[in-house]
Amino acid sequence: MNPFLRLLIPIPFFLTPSLFSQGNDLLQQHVIQQLQETRKCFGCNLSRVNFSGANLQKIDLRSANLQGANLKNANLRYANLEWADIRDANLQGADLTGANLKNTLLTDANLQKANLEASHLEGTNLRNANLSHANLIKSSKNNDIQGLNSVNLCETVLPNGIISVRCNQLPNS
Repeated sequence: MNPFLRLLIPIPFFLTPSLFSQGNDLLQQHVIQQLQETRKCFGCNLSRVNFSGANLQKIDLRSANLQGANLKNANLRYANLEWADIRDANLQGADLTGANLKNTLLTDANLQKANLEASHLEGTNLRNANLSHANLIKSSKNNDIQGLNSVNLCETVLPNGIISVRCNQLPNS
């Protein structure tokens, strides 16, 4: 075999991972463009996307993958996030007033100072979530949120309007 050809054969294998990551970036850009145009994206993959400060009011992201996404200070008022995977996401200061978060995974999410007033939290998994200084007034939950020992509720306004004094340090806070 020609020695020059031996050198060229491994090249596609070295390029393949970068081509895959570029393809994923392009796919995610297409999904974001679709989201901007239609205001909905059922089941789409938006993991690790940066929506910091974005206006996502009334957006429909049912069953979407937002794992590790940055939604800090995002406007998610009346958004539909039912069955979404929002694990490890940063929702610090986000406005989730009236949002549908039924059956949503918010495990290990940072919801410090988030506004969840009148949001729907039935079946939501908040294990290890940081809800310190958050507003949960008038939100609905099918079980007692104070009974969740792994949730940080430091100075959180609870659904009944009482301010929680239970402060616990979580690994991600």
